[in-house]
Amino acid sequence: MSQSIPLRLATLLTFAVLAQPAQSAIIFSNMPFGPDPVGVGAIPVPGLFLYSATNFTPTMDYRLTSLVLPLAVVSGPTEIDVLLLSDAGNNPGSVIEMFHLGGFPLAGPLFPTMASSLLQPILNGGTQYWVAVTGGTPTTFGVWGLTLFTGDPSAGGATRTINQGVDQGWTRNSGTRVGAVQLEGELVPEPAPIFLTTAAFVVFGILRKRFTS
Repeated sequence: MSQSIPLRLATLLTFAVLAQPAQSAIIFSNMPFGPDPVGVGAIPVPGLFLYSATNFTPTMDYRLTSLVLPLAVVSGPTEIDVLLLSDAGNNPGSVIEMFHLGGFPLAGPLFPTMASSLLQPILNGGTQYWVAVTGGTPTTFGVWGLTLFTGDPSAGGATRTINQGVDQGWTRNSGTRVGAVQLEGELVPEPAPIFLTTAAFVVFGILRKRFTS
């Protein structure tokens, strides 16, 4: 009977470590949003197609689970593309994940829209990333709700312009008003809990082999 006590303790330790719940948290938020939007996609200027992007930097390592953005479609097919991007020289870089959203009411009001992440990428603390919004089709004119007005009317973040089919790339804006967004995710475990999980499995295996042989 006494020989089974260490085995039971190792089993309890293993399950205790594995049972630790993932910590859900807000990775970044500049909500609430105000009544003013920025136009994206096929804005009503012939030949222009726009992207708008907001930058953010997580404070810790997170696994992304979802985003919430105030979006609406003014005209065209009711589809909007949201992109999670890396950073390239303080401008939006390569695409990490793209979310194609549909079902918006035509000419409806700005509404907080959730996009669930299928890839659930890890966002590293201290690293800058970008969230960009544009029309989901070549003829969609959409809008993205801006952060509350705090005295600076100038656009912030970055803008990508496609003029007559020619991609002019991203331009960093000097202002502070950007598209509102909230990113949610799970805190990535520190190395210590991962080590404890591994150690628990090792101890469990050794004791099991010892007391069953």
